[in-house]
Amino acid sequence: MNEKKWNKVDLSKHSGIHISDISRVFNNKQPLSLKHFDAIIQALGLAEDSLYSFYIEECYNEKQCFDKRRSVQFLHKCMTNGYEKQYQDMLHIMLGETSDTIRSTYLAYIFLLAEKLFTEGKEELALILYDLIIENEQNHFSEQLAISYFRKFYITRLTEKGQDLLTCVLEHLAHMPQEIRKEAYLWITAFYYRGGQWKDVLYYAKRLENMVKEGDYYGRALMYQCFALTRLEGSLEDVLALIKQYEQVNEYFAEMAVGNRYVALLDFGKLEYADEYLVWIANREDMYVGLPRIFDAYVSLNRLEDAKELLHRYAHIIEDMAVSKAWLKQKMHLDFRYVHALYLCKGRQFLEGLNELLELMYTTTLIGNTEMLKKCLLVYWEYKEHATAKQVEKYMELLRTRENNEAYLTGLVL
Repeated sequence: MNEKKWNKVDLSKHSGIHISDISRVFNNKQPLSLKHFDAIIQALGLAEDSLYSFYIEECYNEKQCFDKRRSVQFLHKCMTNGYEKQYQDMLHIMLGETSDTIRSTYLAYIFLLAEKLFTEGKEELALILYDLIIENEQNHFSEQLAISYFRKFYITRLTEKGQDLLTCVLEHLAHMPQEIRKEAYLWITAFYYRGGQWKDVLYYAKRLENMVKEGDYYGRALMYQCFALTRLEGSLEDVLALIKQYEQVNEYFAEMAVGNRYVALLDFGKLEYADEYLVWIANREDMYVGLPRIFDAYVSLNRLEDAKELLHRYAHIIEDMAVSKAWLKQKMHLDFRYVHALYLCKGRQFLEGLNELLELMYTTTLIGNTEMLKKCLLVYWEYKEHATAKQVEKYMELLRTRENNEAYLTGLVL
């Protein structure tokens, strides 16, 4: 202001802040809000974050503790705009607080901001804060610690960290509020579904069902039970009864029930329904869900020409599954790759088929999909006499590099 030869009236005029507010701030009778601070910086023609390192002082209240509203708002602004030094400096001060009571209060602020960022879809930023809570929360039974573990699991569940974090989530389930625990059960079930761990899918789907008796979560709990029972030697009648049960939930689940009946029939070996299922699902947005099963039915029936036509007709869907980050599409693409490897081998394209099979075996060991790994091993041994020396070497390398992987050893016993 001195450089520009401005007084308070000039600052008010250029910033749009009422002169009375400026006077109260200058006289320490009113805290400087971030909104007003940004307006002043803009009026002075400076870069937005040029004076942000000074605003940390403005976040203190009269008791010399950080004010909840101003500190959370300032951290949010810095994190969402990439002002890393400023938010790291403030977090360092908060976590360096020697008073356990005040430090606990600051952790609550950090958790509040983490949840805000999470709900805004800024998961990677939220993860920074959830990690800080996990590292610094001393109360092992803390609700916000339990939620932080779950949020971290949810954000990283599709990475190699997923399994280790799942263990932490399971340990802290009892300390989560009911709404979060309900959500946790759903995503735990989905995680086991992705890995083909059907006993765990059934167990947690039933626990979810016990928590809710209507609505979306109830419908999904029953659906997951259907998928699990199909692979745990349940009866077709039991599966169809569950489908009939969840089709009553709402219109969405009624529509899902139609497709899932076809899926159940195919899974129980009634492959004659493949064409009827294809007609029903052909022009739907979720065609990617049915494609692997219809393809599998055609290959199992040795209808290789029909399978070839399916590959040509839905090449765009297959390409989308291959690059998608959506976990269900990734799961369906694994199923498709298995059937495609089998299709190539049945069509005597052994080099391509075994190459795809070996790549899939490597992928399934990484994500712990024991069921898929066993299926791949069975196909490999069926066609192993057609393997090249390089493929045999790659297979042996898989054995050597993954010999301590429990899922792999389980499959190898076969």
